[in-house]
Amino acid sequence: MRRITHETSLQAEPERVFALLSHVPNFVDLCDHVRTIEPLGGEQYRWTIVAAGMTMDFDVEVCSAVEPEHFAWRSIRGIHNRGSYRLQPAGEGLTRVEFELEYRLGNPLVEAAVRRAAGSLVERVSGQLMHRAQQRLDAEANSNA
Repeated sequence: MRRITHETSLQAEPERVFALLSHVPNFVDLCDHVRTIEPLGGEQYRWTIVAAGMTMDFDVEVCSAVEPEHFAWRSIRGIHNRGSYRLQPAGEGLTRVEFELEYRLGNPLVEAAVRRAAGSLVERVSGQLMHRAQQRLDAEANSNA
């Protein structure tokens, strides 16, 4: 399995960051590569994404949610993947966010194409996701002020 990690900090308390990132449907608004997320019942979701010019779908289930520290999922159909967000207070109202994703596509040609683009793609996607998460957290804080 391929493993990709990304780390950043958000200007918000871990509880607020956890509330945003653990609500799976939010990812449609937080990331351009996510086309749809369909609830399947319970803690299961069907994701449709576009990556490396290909549309792919897969089903995941939330397998761990420990507020406000850890949120994890694993695939149950389609692209084999698992990932997590780990959140830690970083002082002065900051939250350190550690993202980890492991995946296996199964098709050697697709795997090679995605591998070439994966590092920069995940870096861009995670950067976009965290930027939009910060914007949403800021907007919520301003509306509550």
